[in-house]
Amino acid sequence: MKRLLLTALAAAVLGGGALLSLPRQEDFPHERHARLFPTCESCHAGVVTGDPAAVYTITPADCANCHDGAELEAVDWTGPTPEPDNLVFTHSGHASELEREGRPALACLDCHQREEAEARMAVERARPETCFECHAPEATEHYAMEVDCATCHAPLARAVELTPEAIAELPQPGSHSAADFLSAHGELAVDPSADCAICHTRDSCERCHLNAASVPAIAALDEDARVATLMSDRPGEWPEPPSHQREDWAWTHERDARADIETCANCHSSSSCAECHGQGRPAIASRLPEGRAAGPTGVRITAVVPVGHSETFFDRHGTAAAIGVPDCAACHAEKECLDCHDGVDRPGFHPVDFAVRHGGEAFAARTECAACHAREAFCRDCHSSLGLAAERQVGGGAVFHDAQPDWLLAHGQAARQNLESCVGCHAERSCLRCHSARTGLRVSPHGPDFDPAHVADKSTQSCAICHFGLPEGISP
Repeated sequence: MKRLLLTALAAAVLGGGALLSLPRQEDFPHERHARLFPTCESCHAGVVTGDPAAVYTITPADCANCHDGAELEAVDWTGPTPEPDNLVFTHSGHASELEREGRPALACLDCHQREEAEARMAVERARPETCFECHAPEATEHYAMEVDCATCHAPLARAVELTPEAIAELPQPGSHSAADFLSAHGELAVDPSADCAICHTRDSCERCHLNAASVPAIAALDEDARVATLMSDRPGEWPEPPSHQREDWAWTHERDARADIETCANCHSSSSCAECHGQGRPAIASRLPEGRAAGPTGVRITAVVPVGHSETFFDRHGTAAAIGVPDCAACHAEKECLDCHDGVDRPGFHPVDFAVRHGGEAFAARTECAACHAREAFCRDCHSSLGLAAERQVGGGAVFHDAQPDWLLAHGQAARQNLESCVGCHAERSCLRCHSARTGLRVSPHGPDFDPAHVADKSTQSCAICHFGLPEGISP
């Protein structure tokens, strides 16, 4: 039946039937005139002919023919006053479609009979519930979600006779009052059966959506100056999504942003990220829209203290920084750490006994020493002053590697894995004491699979550090 009425409406519009302006209900005593007007067409000839101008043909002059003040009391009745609406309906179009479908024609009282009344002229304006009997029998109310609004109503942008004041008074469906409607309406809007355009234009959405132009469901809506006027002084609304209420949201939200930045763009501008991240905001933030002076600015964010940053966090933040939860670099620059932990004025970064056991952490790279220390200079100065630097000949008593008795035989593998750790104490001359072909012990540092030709192709200068000349068969 829905298809039946839609076809009828289309036929009416294409055939010259425009948006019908229905009258305000007037208190005309129909029942008292039942004997005077044997048919409805006596006063409503346009209903049959399809002429909107003749839908109401009775005039005050017609009334005066009887109510002349002599035979009958004069009456002050001016007839119905047309009011604009967004209904799409013509009686003739509806009747023609029924005829084409082979369905019986409807009598006036089928739609206009007053409830619980039987008299022929006990009529009233057709109620939506009457239409639902055929066109939406499953509907529980006029503005229920299961009702196809487009069956009876034209899109707001086409209802050009409606004033801004009339648009502002359009009723709101009950579903729009749900506590989670703002959060969930996006999924409803992309549903093929959505009828958002009946009451909304693009201007309605742009009040909140900074990314309106890139959202297909919004871009498909028409613009309308009347709605833009109504929205101009209404601030946007941005409810907090459930995901933002997670305890770990502060340090995991970038991951969600990378997965679906368009979702973020519904509420946030690129300046939202700058409130907390400053100039160090993630690159993904550049894909967010910019707020507009004459449009939505997006959610205003005030930089907040992350979860866990309590009053005592200053004294115990070292542990959090060591494991990277939260990500300190998201809000802090290295300079802030150095203001306190420069190792000179306020040496408080490491525990009291750290100097005794720092070798293990430095070797395992659990902390990035180079963030604060120049490894070669800083480490060597300290180790030399304590007599721990390996600046003496092999077997001379250096104690730094004494925890591993076979260190001398195993140090080559450690050097190949992380030569940077060696230069904290050793200079190149330390290696040349044993591994030079020119002098010393002349121990070859090359393994059994060493390919001198391959190395020479890269740089013959490196060979000259240990060798007087190039290996046989290799030219400079």
